Formats: sequence, C-alpha cells, structure tokens
Amino acid sequence: MSQPTKFEPIFRKSLIRHYYFAEAMAVYERYYEPLVSTYRPAQQELTDPGRHEDRPPTWVPLVFHCTTEKRIKQIFEEGKLRPGKKGTVAFTEIPIGELDRMKYRHHGVAQVAIGFPRRYIESLGLTPAWYLKHNPEVVEALTKWGAGNPDSFATLKPFVDEGEDVAPFQEIRTKAHVSMDEAVWLLTTRLDSRSLPAIPKIRTFREKCGAIPQSYWHRSHQMGILGEWQFTNLLKDERGLPTKFEFIGEHYWRQKITAKKELSVTLPVHQKTIAFETSDLVKHAVYTGPWRFIDVARSIAQVLVDVGEDLNVVLRYRLIHDLIA
Repeated sequence: MSQPTKFEPIFRKSLIRHYYFAEAMAVYERYYEPLVSTYRPAQQELTDPGRHEDRPPTWVPLVFHCTTEKRIKQIFEEGKLRPGKKGTVAFTEIPIGELDRMKYRHHGVAQVAIGFPRRYIESLGLTPAWYLKHNPEVVEALTKWGAGNPDSFATLKPFVDEGEDVAPFQEIRTKAHVSMDEAVWLLTTRLDSRSLPAIPKIRTFREKCGAIPQSYWHRSHQMGILGEWQFTNLLKDERGLPTKFEFIGEHYWRQKITAKKELSVTLPVHQKTIAFETSDLVKHAVYTGPWRFIDVARSIAQVLVDVGEDLNVVLRYRLIHDLIA
C-alpha cells in the first residue's frame, strides 16, 4: 500500500505552527485555572479552603523574544534570530498575562514579541541568566575559577551578567541560532487603519515560513483569547489533501460572518426600518465550530496523521502526547 501524498512544504509549516499555538493556548487556559480543577492529585492534597485557588507554578508552554519593530524586518529576511553582542539570544519566560511588563524597556518604540515553544528552545540548550550584580563574592570566585579553567569559563560566561539585575524578566538564553520556522505567535504594539495587528514585512515571513497567528500586544487581548471559542476552516484540493487551514477566535469570527441589514418592522404605533446584525450564511458555512483550543490541536494532529505524518517526528516539541487515541 502506497504512502499518502504529503502536502506542500509551506503549508506543512503553517499547520505545525497552528498546532503549537493551539496547544499552547489550551495549556495557558489550564495555567490560569486553580490546580484543583486541572490536576487530580491537587484535589486530594489541597483540602484546606484557603488552598482552593492555588495556581500552577509552571506550565508555561511558550517563551518570547521581545524586540523592536525596526529589527523585525531583518529577522524576517534572515529567517532566524542571531546571537547578539553577549553571544546569546534572550527570551523571557513571563506568562502571557504579565508579558506587558517587557514593553516599557523600549518606551514609545513600536515592538514585536515572537513566541516559540519552550521545548524547541530547550533543544537548543537554554540556560537562565545569572545576575551577579549584588554578589561580588560569587563574581570573585567565578573569576578565580575561570583563570584556571578558561575553556569552561568561556562556555559559562554568556549566561553571566555582572552589571545588571533584571531577574524579574525571567530571562533564559541560548547560544544557538533560532529558526523563525519554529515561531508560533507574533505580538505587536501597533495596529493598522482597520485596527488589526500591524507587523512590517510580514509577507516576507509568510513566503518563507507560512501563516502565523498575530495579535495586538496588550494584556486584555492575550487574556481575552483564553476561554474564547475558536472556529476553523480547512480547505482541501481535488485529491482530498489539505491546502489551507485557518482558525480564529470568536471575536474576529463574528466580525467576518456578520453584517448589518435593515429590515421593516411593524411596531404598535407605526412601521420602522431597523438595522439588525445578521449572519452571512455563505461566510458562516465556511467555518466549523465552536471549538476549544484543545479541540483545534486534536484536529490538526489528526490531519497530520491522515497524510501519513509521524507525530513523534513532526510534532516533536509538543507537550500533549495522547491527543489521538
């Protein structure tokens, strides 16, 4: 029996990216819920009423590289994040509900945050930054040790910072180049004339890496996504192979499928023309849903399996391993 024909490489990248985004959002939904509602052992352990609202201490599925709009153009063109002056690429592990704290570093400059699966960055060799500004004894001990172990010290030095203390940024670093193929979410501080996220040279990214979710970088938007119903649109060609996949939250879905229509209404005194918000049935039929994020992730995983992909290979950075029975 012959193997199914695989779909186009650029679409494959997009589909994998959408999986990681949907999975991350599903995990973030649980991250912001009390442990007793998501984790079975906690139901037995946290019996004290004062513990019923305990939240998960970890479970952050994405890390973000925060940069300026000016730099994003070069990043898209090169297709990767290059190590900077310190020899590393930096990310923050701050969860999405607190990510706004990163924006003030550049004050009024337009900015972009690029989200990556944490497990992908783990595969490159991530390490938390070690801020030693307030501990000269450790600096001195490290310097002495480094004098006798220059090669080992050179390996360690990119992760040590003696001049700053921004530990609240929860910074992690890697010395590797980071492929933009693995990016799963773009946040921007700027909106266009239609109040949609505006990211310069985004077409360059799409041509190289495929489609990617984009959002306005604002806490209310990031938190509003969680718990929102999702709607999907999967297109197939004449062979039955997927060629396009889209999923959007209820907020933007409503904007796409609704329109105002003036209708004549008979009222007790007279007849009036009133504008109603109605669904465009043709546009409505394009989408299926509503779904939870976990359902979107499951459906993408099934599409990949249906075309013969091995999930352990194509989704090797996934967090959830038993989506498909």
